[in-house]
Amino acid sequence: MKRKKLFLISVLASICLISFPGGYLSLAAADNSQPFRLHDVYGHVIELSTFKGKWVLLNFWATWCGPCLKEIPSLEKFESREASRVVILGISESLEREKKTLKFILEHKMNYPVLIDGLGRVADAYKVHGLPYSVLIDPQGRIFWTIEGAVNWTDPAFQSKFLAGPLKGQS
Repeated sequence: MKRKKLFLISVLASICLISFPGGYLSLAAADNSQPFRLHDVYGHVIELSTFKGKWVLLNFWATWCGPCLKEIPSLEKFESREASRVVILGISESLEREKKTLKFILEHKMNYPVLIDGLGRVADAYKVHGLPYSVLIDPQGRIFWTIEGAVNWTDPAFQSKFLAGPLKGQS
Protein backbone atom coordinates (compact mmCIF):
# COMPACT_ATOMS: atom_id res chain seq x y z
CA MET A 1 0.00 0.00 0.00
CA LYS A 2 2.84 2.37 0.87
CA ARG A 3 4.40 1.79 -2.59
CA LYS A 4 1.10 2.58 -4.31
CA LYS A 5 0.87 5.87 -2.41
CA LEU A 6 4.47 6.72 -3.32
CA PHE A 7 3.76 5.94 -6.97
CA LEU A 8 0.57 8.06 -6.99
CA ILE A 9 2.33 10.99 -5.34
CA SER A 10 5.16 10.75 -7.89
CA VAL A 11 2.66 10.86 -10.73
CA LEU A 12 0.98 13.90 -9.20
CA ALA A 13 4.39 15.53 -8.67
CA SER A 14 5.17 14.92 -12.34
CA ILE A 15 2.02 16.76 -13.31
CA CYS A 16 2.89 19.59 -10.93
CA LEU A 17 6.35 19.94 -12.45
CA ILE A 18 4.68 21.35 -15.53
CA SER A 19 3.41 24.18 -13.32
CA PHE A 20 6.75 24.64 -11.56
CA PRO A 21 9.39 25.02 -14.27
CA GLY A 22 12.17 25.39 -11.70
CA GLY A 23 11.42 21.86 -10.59
CA TYR A 24 11.40 22.29 -6.82
CA LEU A 25 8.05 21.67 -5.23
CA SER A 26 9.08 22.11 -1.63
CA LEU A 27 12.07 23.24 0.34
CA ALA A 28 12.54 22.55 4.01
CA ALA A 29 15.32 22.17 6.56
CA ALA A 30 15.40 19.74 9.46
CA ASP A 31 17.76 18.78 12.28
CA ASN A 32 19.87 15.65 12.12
CA SER A 33 20.17 13.16 9.31
CA GLN A 34 18.90 9.64 9.92
CA PRO A 35 21.61 6.97 10.03
CA PHE A 36 21.23 4.09 7.62
CA ARG A 37 22.99 1.06 6.27
CA LEU A 38 22.07 -0.17 2.78
CA HIS A 39 23.74 -2.31 0.15
CA ASP A 40 24.52 -1.13 -3.34
CA VAL A 41 23.72 -2.99 -6.56
CA TYR A 42 27.05 -4.83 -6.27
CA GLY A 43 26.31 -6.08 -2.76
CA HIS A 44 28.64 -3.70 -0.88
CA VAL A 45 27.26 -2.34 2.39
CA ILE A 46 27.28 1.46 2.63
CA GLU A 47 26.65 3.38 5.84
CA LEU A 48 25.83 7.08 5.94
CA SER A 49 28.20 7.53 8.88
CA THR A 50 31.12 6.70 6.55
CA PHE A 51 30.72 10.16 5.01
CA LYS A 52 30.69 12.22 8.22
CA GLY A 53 32.75 15.36 7.62
CA LYS A 54 31.62 15.62 3.98
CA TRP A 55 28.66 17.12 2.18
CA VAL A 56 26.32 14.28 1.16
CA LEU A 57 23.48 14.45 -1.34
CA LEU A 58 20.90 11.69 -1.04
CA ASN A 59 18.78 11.37 -4.18
CA PHE A 60 15.74 9.11 -3.79
CA TRP A 61 14.51 7.85 -7.17
CA ALA A 62 12.95 4.89 -9.01
CA THR A 63 13.29 3.38 -12.46
CA TRP A 64 9.58 3.96 -13.18
CA CYS A 65 9.67 7.65 -12.16
CA GLY A 66 9.58 9.99 -15.19
CA PRO A 67 10.90 13.09 -13.38
CA CYS A 68 13.71 10.96 -11.90
CA LEU A 69 14.78 9.90 -15.39
CA LYS A 70 14.72 13.53 -16.49
CA GLU A 71 16.94 14.50 -13.55
CA ILE A 72 19.58 11.75 -13.86
CA PRO A 73 21.70 13.30 -16.68
CA SER A 74 22.22 16.58 -14.82
CA LEU A 75 22.98 14.69 -11.60
CA GLU A 76 25.60 12.64 -13.49
CA LYS A 77 27.21 15.84 -14.81
CA PHE A 78 27.10 17.40 -11.35
CA GLU A 79 28.79 14.33 -9.86
CA SER A 80 31.52 14.43 -12.52
CA ARG A 81 32.30 18.07 -11.74
CA GLU A 82 31.86 18.10 -7.96
CA ALA A 83 32.83 14.62 -6.72
CA SER A 84 35.63 16.08 -4.61
CA ARG A 85 33.22 18.35 -2.72
CA VAL A 86 29.89 16.49 -2.59
CA VAL A 87 29.24 12.75 -2.18
CA ILE A 88 26.16 11.69 -4.14
CA LEU A 89 24.25 8.59 -3.11
CA GLY A 90 21.34 7.53 -5.28
CA ILE A 91 18.78 5.60 -3.27
CA SER A 92 16.61 3.37 -5.44
CA GLU A 93 13.02 2.93 -4.35
CA SER A 94 12.35 0.59 -7.27
CA LEU A 95 10.81 -2.75 -6.50
CA GLU A 96 12.82 -4.52 -9.21
CA ARG A 97 15.52 -6.97 -8.27
CA GLU A 98 19.06 -5.65 -7.97
CA LYS A 99 20.03 -7.26 -11.28
CA LYS A 100 17.39 -5.26 -13.16
CA THR A 101 18.33 -2.05 -11.33
CA LEU A 102 22.00 -2.66 -12.16
CA LYS A 103 21.09 -3.08 -15.84
CA PHE A 104 19.20 0.24 -15.67
CA ILE A 105 22.19 1.97 -14.01
CA LEU A 106 24.60 0.68 -16.66
CA GLU A 107 22.27 1.62 -19.53
CA HIS A 108 21.91 5.17 -18.17
CA LYS A 109 25.64 5.41 -17.34
CA MET A 110 24.95 6.50 -13.77
CA ASN A 111 28.35 7.41 -12.30
CA TYR A 112 27.47 7.64 -8.61
CA PRO A 113 26.72 4.87 -6.11
CA VAL A 114 23.16 3.57 -6.09
CA LEU A 115 21.87 1.97 -2.91
CA ILE A 116 18.84 -0.32 -2.70
CA ASP A 117 15.98 0.68 -0.36
CA GLY A 118 13.45 -1.85 -1.66
CA LEU A 119 11.41 -1.85 1.54
CA GLY A 120 11.41 1.94 1.74
CA ARG A 121 12.73 2.11 5.30
CA VAL A 122 15.24 4.87 4.57
CA ALA A 123 12.66 6.75 2.51
CA ASP A 124 10.27 6.53 5.45
CA ALA A 125 12.96 7.78 7.87
CA TYR A 126 13.50 10.83 5.63
CA LYS A 127 9.74 11.36 5.16
CA VAL A 128 9.92 10.93 1.38
CA HIS A 129 6.44 11.43 -0.07
CA GLY A 130 7.24 11.77 -3.77
CA LEU A 131 10.07 11.09 -6.17
CA PRO A 132 12.59 12.34 -6.93
CA TYR A 133 13.43 13.63 -3.49
CA SER A 134 16.83 15.01 -2.54
CA VAL A 135 18.39 15.63 0.85
CA LEU A 136 21.59 17.63 1.32
CA ILE A 137 23.44 16.74 4.52
CA ASP A 138 26.18 19.02 5.85
CA PRO A 139 29.55 17.77 7.15
CA GLN A 140 28.23 17.73 10.73
CA GLY A 141 25.45 15.32 9.76
CA ARG A 142 22.62 17.86 9.81
CA ILE A 143 20.05 18.16 7.05
CA PHE A 144 20.83 21.38 5.18
CA TRP A 145 17.74 21.22 2.92
CA THR A 146 15.34 18.86 1.19
CA ILE A 147 13.85 19.24 -2.27
CA GLU A 148 10.97 17.29 -3.74
CA GLY A 149 10.86 17.16 -7.52
CA ALA A 150 13.34 17.05 -10.37
CA VAL A 151 15.97 19.76 -10.61
CA ASN A 152 18.74 20.67 -13.01
CA TRP A 153 21.83 20.11 -10.85
CA THR A 154 24.12 21.92 -13.30
CA ASP A 155 22.03 25.09 -13.61
CA PRO A 156 24.18 28.00 -12.33
CA ALA A 157 21.20 29.76 -10.72
CA PHE A 158 20.24 26.59 -8.84
CA GLN A 159 23.83 25.98 -7.75
CA SER A 160 24.23 29.57 -6.57
CA LYS A 161 21.06 29.47 -4.50
CA PHE A 162 21.07 25.91 -3.14
CA LEU A 163 24.64 24.62 -3.37
CA ALA A 164 26.78 27.63 -2.43
CA GLY A 165 28.04 26.02 0.80
CA PRO A 166 29.16 22.67 -0.55
CA LEU A 167 30.58 24.09 -3.78
CA LYS A 168 32.72 26.54 -1.84
CA GLY A 169 33.97 23.66 0.25
CA GLN A 170 32.57 25.16 3.45
CA SER A 171 31.93 22.86 6.36
